[in-house]
Amino acid sequence: MKLGFIGAGNMGSAIFKGFIAQGSAKKEDIYIIRRNREAQAAQVAETGVNGCESYSELIEKSDVVFLAVKPVMFGDVLRDIKADLKDKQPLVVSMAAGISTADIEEMCGIKGLRVVRIMPNVNAQVAMSVTACCGGSNATDEDVKLVRKLFDSIGTTAEVDENQFAIFTAIAGCSPAYVYMFINALADGALKAGMNKKQALAIAAGAVMGSAKLVLETGEHPEILRDSVCSPGGTTIEGVCTLKELGFESAVIEAVEASIVKDAMLKK
Repeated sequence: MKLGFIGAGNMGSAIFKGFIAQGSAKKEDIYIIRRNREAQAAQVAETGVNGCESYSELIEKSDVVFLAVKPVMFGDVLRDIKADLKDKQPLVVSMAAGISTADIEEMCGIKGLRVVRIMPNVNAQVAMSVTACCGGSNATDEDVKLVRKLFDSIGTTAEVDENQFAIFTAIAGCSPAYVYMFINALADGALKAGMNKKQALAIAAGAVMGSAKLVLETGEHPEILRDSVCSPGGTTIEGVCTLKELGFESAVIEAVEASIVKDAMLKK
């Protein structure tokens, strides 16, 4: 199966590099095109994938076309490629926030266009993406299964109702950035107390990864796990109370809400 990526920036490249690393796609079966041709040439040299000179070339060679461009560029790109999509009729996979499968179908105006919408996250680079997936009005069950199989190779997938994609994006697509901020803040606290920053980052990242794994594997509610770490009058409950006093939880909730609002604005 030939996979084409229109856009191969941070997310697009994380996905196809993950596919190659996990054996779900061969590098010779992947085609990319970027507006920045210097960056494209460097990526081709680094990864061994195929670089294309035009959208037409990429679509002609691809069975599945991934649209991995930013939402602000999405309309322009669709206008440029819709004639080629009509001729080839590949499966189209979109990862643009705020743009629905119905939006894509309407913008292209192609009868029977098969669209699957996904929302992965950057952890695809280490085969730990959490990816939402849903099919448009013309996508078949087999189309959705194909996309899920690809993304299961670089993490986990979940079929999510499209009207909840903005919520998924806020808690899975955006949250790695919040987690990176948290890890860095933990390390800065250790640095302030006298520990080497590099060592502190490794310790903090390992603790966060282990904590997430415990939530997934035990099925325990995070509040129960939190309480199990807190001893009466101890250091952990002191830190927990400080975070609560400073609005840690409410700040995270407000960040999720702000992301959902922004998602709704992207299609306007």
